[in-house]
Parts: sequence; C-alpha cells; structure tokens
Amino acid sequence: GHGKCDCGKCKCDEGWYGEACQYPTTCNLTRKKSNEMCKNSQDIICSGAGTCQCGRCKCANPEGNGLIYGKFCECDDRECIDDETEEICTGHGKCYCGNCYCEAGWHGDKCEFQCDITPWEIKKRCTSPDGKICSNRGTCVCGECTCHDVDPTGDWGDIHGDTCECDERNCKAVYDRYSDDFCSGHGQCNCGRCDCKEGWTGKKCEHPSSCPLSVEESAKKCQGNSNLPCSGRGRCECGECTCFPPGDNRVHGKNCECDDRQCENADSGVCSG
Repeated sequence: GHGKCDCGKCKCDEGWYGEACQYPTTCNLTRKKSNEMCKNSQDIICSGAGTCQCGRCKCANPEGNGLIYGKFCECDDRECIDDETEEICTGHGKCYCGNCYCEAGWHGDKCEFQCDITPWEIKKRCTSPDGKICSNRGTCVCGECTCHDVDPTGDWGDIHGDTCECDERNCKAVYDRYSDDFCSGHGQCNCGRCDCKEGWTGKKCEHPSSCPLSVEESAKKCQGNSNLPCSGRGRCECGECTCFPPGDNRVHGKNCECDDRQCENADSGVCSG
C-alpha cells in the first residue's frame, strides 16, 4: 500500500523503501519498542538472521537470492540446498521454510534418496485396513508411515501402528489433549479400543454394570446442552459427571459446562486482573 508495481518491481512512495515498500524512511518508534516487535518466539531479534528496522525485520540475503525470509527471518531455505549437487531439494522436491517436501518416489532431508520400491508397492504398504493412506493420520514415505502424533520423548504418542491405524485418543473418556485418562481407569486400551475390566462396560469403560441406567441413558443425562458427555471436560459414570482434573475447581457445573481456565491469560491471571 506504499507504492506501485512496475514490471514485477515496486516503485515506492516518498517516505518508504524496501523490495515491498515495507520500511518507513523515518521511524516514530523507540529502539526498544522496535526491537520488541522484531523478536521471534524465542525472544531473538529477527531470528539472528537479519536486522530490525522500525519494528520490521530486514533479512540478511548477502547474495540477493532471497533464501532467508519470513516475518522474523525464521525461514532459511539454504537448509534445503544439497551439498553435492548444490540444488534445492536435489531437484526432486519443493522447499518451504527450510524443509524439503519431496516428489513421489524420493525421500531424505533433501530428497536425495530414491525409493527402491515401485509407487504401487509404496501405496500398498501405506494403505490402512480402512483403505486410507496412513489412516489419514500420517505421511507415507517410501512405503512407511510417519504418524502425525509422535511423543517428543521418542515413544509413540496417541497415534501409532504400521499404518497409523491405532488412535488411542478413542480410549479417552475426557477430551483433553494432555489427559491420560484411558478407558476411564477401568480397562486397557488396545489400538484405540477399550477392553473393560469385569464390572464395567461402554466404549470407554465408563459405565458400571450395576448402574440401573442404560449406557445411552447415562450419556444423555451427562450431556446436558453440550454435544459431548460432561462437555468433553469430565468423566460420566451412571449419569453423573466428575469434572477433569479431579480437585481442580476451575472446571465445574453439573455437566462440567463451566471452564474458568478460559479467563486466564498466559501468567495465570484471571481476566488479567
């Protein structure tokens, strides 16, 4: 909005400069304020790959190739260049923000390795029992699925299996990303299916066999006006909700419909004081 485009290049209005006319020639921000606006999520000014000019990052591209870019100069496409061929993604993929996305039949950090099996065999190996590629929960590379949910400790996360067919989130009675409340504590989760202990029933072993209500009646009583039993924030047993996590009074209500955590900011201050 600070210039005109002429044959693919910007001609900037007076008072503005830069390849996209994004930098003002005179700045009304203090240096401290300007630097704050240029910090990335790790509090590093322009990711250490550029200079801050009036609250905007100017990325250092000494060769003028534009390989370093992004709001905070966080993308460095030099990471995609293969050392031997000096090509981006070895010519077998596209680079996006420093990561190579390979064409079919190629893999590796820089798409440098060719698959030793046919595209047909790759597809066959990655197809899950329901006929989907990696169960729509992973990426197929040379006949092997990489599931989208991998535990940072190195063990599997909630999604695992050769074709990502096991989704243990289906075993959770509470719809909380960080809950380990599998099968309501009354069963074993096997590849996304709950095998209940004696005396318990229901898809998530949430229903005591001794309860006079049916599984459907119990869930309906717990549902209230929500689409999920206990608003997805608690465990339903015999028509009554126990809000998650137990003892945390920020989640409350007959159907766990009140979640006072929504009022907290990053410093845990309620309504910012």
